[in-house]
Amino acid sequence: MTQKKCLATVLVVGETIDGRLSAGTGDLGRQARQLAGRFKAEPVGVLTGHDIEPVARFWSKTAGMPVIILDHVQCRYPNPHLSASGVGALAVECSPLAVCFPHNLRACQAAASLAWRIKAPCITAVDAFLEENGQWVLSRAVFGGKLNETVSTVNTPMVLTVMPGLFSRSPSPDLPDHSPSVQTRLLTGTDHRFIPQGVDRREHTDQALERAQVIVAAGRGLKGPEHASLVKAAAGMFKHAAVGASRGACDLGWLPHSLQIGETGRTVSPALYLACGISGAPQHLAGIRESRTVVAVNTDPKAAINNLAHYAVTEDLTVFLPVLRERYDQMKEKGDAV
Repeated sequence: MTQKKCLATVLVVGETIDGRLSAGTGDLGRQARQLAGRFKAEPVGVLTGHDIEPVARFWSKTAGMPVIILDHVQCRYPNPHLSASGVGALAVECSPLAVCFPHNLRACQAAASLAWRIKAPCITAVDAFLEENGQWVLSRAVFGGKLNETVSTVNTPMVLTVMPGLFSRSPSPDLPDHSPSVQTRLLTGTDHRFIPQGVDRREHTDQALERAQVIVAAGRGLKGPEHASLVKAAAGMFKHAAVGASRGACDLGWLPHSLQIGETGRTVSPALYLACGISGAPQHLAGIRESRTVVAVNTDPKAAINNLAHYAVTEDLTVFLPVLRERYDQMKEKGDAV
C-alpha cells in the first residue's frame, strides 16, 4: 500500500483475542467516526490478530470505516510490541493526525511504544477533547479516575488511548452506504522476548448476567463477603435480575469470578445497572456501556463511574441498600411494588 492510496488521517487501532474483538475494540469502533470527525478527518481501522478477516469485516461494517488487518501468528493474543511496530509503519505512510487506541493496560503499552517510535506525544485515558485557538485541549482521567487533568498540544500526530463511552450520549453518526474495504498486511519479524501464549478463560455456568434486565453489581465498596447478602437482596426486588461484580471484588474473593463484569469478564446490556461501591475502572466501564440506565452508589462523588452514570447516589452501599430494600418491602405490603 502506497502513501497515495492511504486516505487515513485518523488511525483507530483495535485488537483481537483468539479471533474475537476485545470489549474495548468494539466500543472504540462505535466511536470511530465521531473521533475522526473531531479532527475533520476520516477514520481507518487497524486490527491486529491472526486469521481474523471475518471479524475485521464485521468491525468494518459496524464502525463504517475501512480496516487494515495486521496479521501475525504471534498476534493471536494481544501483542503490544508487534502492534506498535505495524502501526508505526502505517503512521509513517499515512501521516495521521491522531492514532487512537482503546484505554486498557495492553493498549497503553502499545501506545507508549508507538509514540516513542514516531516521536509523538502520548496522552492516555482521554475522556474529552476539543480544538481551541489552534491547540488540542484534552481531558484525561488520573489516579484511577478520581481526578481529571487537562493538557494541550499543537503537535500531530498524537497518540491517544480513549476511555470507553466517550460519545455514548451523542447521536450516532450516519454510516456510509457502501461496504468499507478490508485489506490484510502480513507483519514481518518476531519478538522472542515476548510471545503471548494464551488467555485464562473461566467457563460460565449460566448466562444469567447476559439475559438479565436488571443487574446489581458490587465492587470494593462491599468491604467484605459478609455484605454480599445486601446485593443479593437488592437484586431480589426485580424480575429477571442478577448479581454482578467488579474485578476487585472477585479478586478479593468476596464474589465468585463467574460474576465478573468488564473487559476481562463479561459484557452486559441490561435495562438497569445498579453499580454499588464500584469506582469505575476503564476495564469495568467497557463491559457495561451498553446498559440503558446506570445508577451508581458510591461514597466518592468524584468516582469515575459517575461520569458514565445517569444517576449517582453518594452513600455507602451498606447504608443505601438496606434502606432501598426496606422501602421496597413497605411498598410491597401496600401493593405498590411491581
